[in-house]
This record gives sequence, structure tokens and C-alpha cells, in this order.
Amino acid sequence: MKRKGDILLQSEPFVHVLSHKQRGRRCDSCFKSGENLKRCTMCKVVRYCNAMCQKEDWTSHKGECPCLKRVFPDVPLDSVRLMLKLVLKQKAGDNGQSVKNDIGWRNFSDFKSHSEEIKCDQNRTEQLSKIVFTLRKLLGDSSLPPGDKLMETFGKMLINSFTVCDGELQPIGVAIYLSPSLLDHSCEPNAVVTFQGTKLTVRAIKDIPDPSPANISISYVDQLATKAERQRQLSEQYYFTCQCSRCNDNSLDREMLGVKCQSGGCQGYHSRREDNHFGNCKECGYGGKNIRNEDVEQFYEACLECLRKIKEASKTDPAEVLQMCKQCEEKQNKFFTDHNVHCTQLLVKAFDAGIDSGQWTTALQHGLRVQQSYRKFYPPNSPHVGIELMKVGKIQLYLEQCPQALMTLQQAEKILLITHGRSHPVYDDLAELIHQCTEEMRVRMSIQD
Repeated sequence: MKRKGDILLQSEPFVHVLSHKQRGRRCDSCFKSGENLKRCTMCKVVRYCNAMCQKEDWTSHKGECPCLKRVFPDVPLDSVRLMLKLVLKQKAGDNGQSVKNDIGWRNFSDFKSHSEEIKCDQNRTEQLSKIVFTLRKLLGDSSLPPGDKLMETFGKMLINSFTVCDGELQPIGVAIYLSPSLLDHSCEPNAVVTFQGTKLTVRAIKDIPDPSPANISISYVDQLATKAERQRQLSEQYYFTCQCSRCNDNSLDREMLGVKCQSGGCQGYHSRREDNHFGNCKECGYGGKNIRNEDVEQFYEACLECLRKIKEASKTDPAEVLQMCKQCEEKQNKFFTDHNVHCTQLLVKAFDAGIDSGQWTTALQHGLRVQQSYRKFYPPNSPHVGIELMKVGKIQLYLEQCPQALMTLQQAEKILLITHGRSHPVYDDLAELIHQCTEEMRVRMSIQD
């Protein structure tokens, strides 16, 4: 029996690669952020916190180092570097240690490659061709494994890669873990994955009477997505169709795709696909100002294009991004319900842009709305909800809204205790915020007295 919050599994990576976006900001070995990182003098690509991190990473880096040096100043893509490390492991006969843990025995040779599916997938075969082209530059033809071996390794890498995230669930790298790859997917999981550096931890978010691998599930995709989008991602990335309870229930999708009825007296909202007619309800019938299907489809496409532009602009001035979000939101509010997934995605962008630009009051307004949608669409005890609450509470504290901040931070604590545990740095940061908040309230009360 495992209770919610219990650790089910912890694992160090078999191979890992720091994201190119984080190069120079984080250590290539432990993924911790830092200044004055020490660069490898041979390849001049990877950087380390100190000599200890470099020494610990040497077993992994020693084969890669001359390859990176050979193509410097060019640096291969993250996927190429991960594939290179796997190829070097295979050449050395290293399949990972078969260590027995709470989940089970596992090494790299146990992974399924889905080679047949990949051979029929044009995008994947083209991706493999590009990787092999670069591997030839890195290794040379004589050191390159046969084509079937490359296909097998490539498939295992694609299907079993984990995106490594920081404390705020932002991607910072990619890695292959052995035992965690046993865990199946569910859009309504009973466990979550978190990271502390490169170390992966799986914790139960529900009570699990029999915590055997077959009874533990994690989510492979973001749950802030419609059923159709989740199914598409799972089919394209992992070659299966999810049949979980959430995928058999369309109620959340109706809210995620909700549009406002445009008829005069109707205050309801309707699913984007409901009866192929957006005004089909008892209150408004079929007449009046109902939106036509093609009109909403065009508006959806316009909103998606707006989100794409905002994503591109996010690399520049956050104040400009915030202004773009405001303009797009004014249009969305005419048609979409508050919890429409596109509105939520826009609010997330506006929230982050408000923080980055230092517009705290505006950021808080958006953050409060984001957390409402997160609570609705993410399962209970989701780390996404906990982190969002923590960010909102931190802003409330900064704006000296101490009672509201304390309530928000305590709500975050209930979730993050389950998903991250007391030993995680994120929980330490949260505990410090709660301490600051209570001390501020104590001082204010003493002054009043």
C-alpha cells in the first residue's frame, strides 16, 4: 500500500543532455544553475559547477568530448547529442545496471523500439536521416553502427525520453531513465514525476493499494489539452490510443472548447462541436445571432495564429508580449468562455509576461484567473496547480496582500507536499515564503496593538 505523497521510485539518468537554451546557465552534469561555470577545455561545449561535477560526468562525457571537439564551433542538436551518447553506450556494451527497485528490473536492452511503426512514419524516418548525417560527422563512417541498430536505438530514444524540468516545471533538458520507462500513461494518473537536478522522483498523488508497475500511471502529455490534442500527441509520439477514464468522458472537453452563445437572452455557453451548431439550446433555439460553424472555425484559427505570434514575441520585450495578449484577449472575450483552453493559454502567456516586465498587479490579475482554469482541468494534486498557486502567492506577498498570500501559499503547500515532498528545494522556497508572510502579519498586528 502506498499513500499519496509516498515515493514510488527514484532514478538517476542512464544518459542525459542539457538543453541548448540552458547552455552556460546550468551545469551539464547536475543541471544546477550557476555563474562562472567551468568549461571543458577539450570540447569547449559543456560546462560544470566545479571539478567534482566534471569528474562525476567524465564516464558519460569522455566518449562525446572528442566528437564535439571535431565539429566545434558547431554544436549538435539536443536529440543528436542524446543519440550519440546512446550509441557510445551501446558500442561499450553498457545497457545500464540491472538494479532491482520497487518498480522492477530494467535495462536499456529491455526497451521497445517500435521500429516497424517508425519505418512507416515519414517524419520520424526523415528525422533519423538527419541525425545519422550528423553522427557521421561526429563519429566517422567506420564507427557508425549498422542501420538496423541505429533505427532500434533511435526508436528506444524517442519512445522513452523524459523531459527534465526545473522547479517551476520548465524544460531544461532531456534524459533516458531505465526503471521509470516501465510506467504506463494515463490522462488521469495516480502518480507524478518531478526532478531535483537530473534525479527523477515518482510520487503517488492518490492512494495505491497495489503499487506494482501495472497499477502505476503517469501522464506523458500536458493535461491542459483537449482529448483530441492529447490523443494526437500520444499517437504521433508513442503509437497508442489512450482509453483512460478522462478520455472516455467528454465533459471537460465541452468546457475547454466552450463558446458564448450570441443570442440575446441566452446566458449559456455551448461546445464548439455541439450538434454542429453553436446556438442549439432550449433558451435560444436556432435563430437570432447564433454563430455559424465556419465563423467560429475562422476565429479559432485567428486565435491560434495570435498565440503563435505571442510565442515568437516572447523572446523579446515582455511588455510588448503583454500588450499583444491584451489585444488578443479583447477579441477572445467576445466569443470564448472564461475557461476555454485558448483563453487559458493566453492568460498563462500574459501572466508570465507580467512577471517578466515587473507589472505585478497586472500579473496577479491574470494569475488568479489561470489558477481557476488549472484547478478545473488538471487532476487533483497536480504539481502544475501547486506551482501556479505558489507563484500567485509570491506576488500577493510582494504586493503586501498578506492574508490572501498566506491562504494561497498554504493551498500550494498541501499540493507540493504530495508532489514534491519536504526535501525538495521548491518546498524549501515555499516554506520560506510562508514564514515571510506570517512574520509580516505578526509585525503588522503588533504595531496595531
